[in-house]
Amino acid sequence: MDSTEGHRLVHLDLKGAPPKISYYEKLFPLLHQLGATGLLVEYEDMFPYSGELEVLACKDAYRKDEIEKFKSLAETNNLLVMPLVQTFGHFEFVLKHDKFRHLREVPNYPMALCPALEESFKLVCDMIGQVVELHPGLPWFHIGADEVFHMGVCDKCKSKKLHDIYLVYIKKLALHLRKQYPGMRPVMWDDVYRGWPLELLQGSGIGDLVEPMVWNYNRTLHFPPGIWERYSSVFDNIWFASAFKGATGSAMYLTDFGYHCDNHLSWLAVMKEEKARLKTIRGVALTGWQRYDHYAVLCEILPVSIPCLALCLQTLVNGSFTPDIHQNVSQALHFKDLIPCNPFLVTEDVLCGDFPGSAIYKLLHILLKMNAEYEDFLKDDRLNGWMTPFHIKHGFTNPVHIEHVMCGATRVLENLRQILARLQQELPVVFYQSMVEEWLEINVISKVKQMEEIVKNCTKQIAIGGRIADYEGVEESMNECT
Repeated sequence: MDSTEGHRLVHLDLKGAPPKISYYEKLFPLLHQLGATGLLVEYEDMFPYSGELEVLACKDAYRKDEIEKFKSLAETNNLLVMPLVQTFGHFEFVLKHDKFRHLREVPNYPMALCPALEESFKLVCDMIGQVVELHPGLPWFHIGADEVFHMGVCDKCKSKKLHDIYLVYIKKLALHLRKQYPGMRPVMWDDVYRGWPLELLQGSGIGDLVEPMVWNYNRTLHFPPGIWERYSSVFDNIWFASAFKGATGSAMYLTDFGYHCDNHLSWLAVMKEEKARLKTIRGVALTGWQRYDHYAVLCEILPVSIPCLALCLQTLVNGSFTPDIHQNVSQALHFKDLIPCNPFLVTEDVLCGDFPGSAIYKLLHILLKMNAEYEDFLKDDRLNGWMTPFHIKHGFTNPVHIEHVMCGATRVLENLRQILARLQQELPVVFYQSMVEEWLEINVISKVKQMEEIVKNCTKQIAIGGRIADYEGVEESMNECT
């Protein structure tokens, strides 16, 4: 099987867990070494918007000088930069603000803006303008426009056909960009019009204005019948998008390489089969989603996914995945053994890689083991049979069983505290404090607090010593139940 032609763009989804610029100093040389040719950069609220747009930038947003450093590092490592700014759907980071709430298509939902409002169009153009100003001479600019779940709802739009709403807005935006920035070609996700008939696509004129990026993150790729015939008739240039992380569950924190390897092998099969039909395949964007939307929890953070990304890149470079590729990439990342394909079957002795963020990679695999012990403890028969909220409320407990619960709870709590302390040291090396606090609160601290409460209750119940501290309350409650 032939290797991929054209570009191999690594998607940096910066919403929620943006690395510090210092991390890119170590990462970008590795990406170049592994075969990446560029970066698809989704800044979201990490871009230093200013003026009327200043509210869009989060407190940790990169400064302008940091953007310049980012670009310089990319250029040094021969990585082109394609910025991505959402312009229609997935607009939560904009529409969550009171200042722009009136631009929502659905007043109570912040995902999609109303395309019929001139202010919506101006806002999007201003956002793109500020990004382009810091990235002059771009060959491509990604305008997003995927998963526009709310169209034709507001009073201005509800009488129109959905495809007309979408096409009028996208064509207006694409024409503006082509005129305002000569030489810069708009790229966009394809899912909204993926199933449209050929006559509608051809009659829309969209093929002369944008380059579609066809995305599919499944192990086995399924598309509407005739999609490649339609796209080859409408578009001269096309991109594909796979996934190296962020596509197997909104709350996943470890990356399943086996799944993502299958996704890339499926894409290679499509490219081989359709190469003669499609006019120009620009390349592949390896997406790495950080949140499923602006409000979702963080899924796999970037350092945890570097081994998977490395293997996926080399799979595309070589056109296949072989034992030799697995071995070579494992050695390049300084693993003692082969990079584990299944994160749920990993033992600590193989976690010896040395790559940007490898300390975090190791700790999260250890956390997986700690979480398994935590989940097993919560299913403990004595905990659920002799230490229910009812027992604790009335002090109606048997110390023989509570001491057993206490022993298990103390062990789990100590393990969680140890991993928490180590993560509190390593995460800030790569990430900003706001991300560190969020990730730890959701994934570790909440469990620590729960175990602390159990230990506290055990201590109290053991001190009671099996005496009925509130016999009348127990008797009354039992009578109510019967």
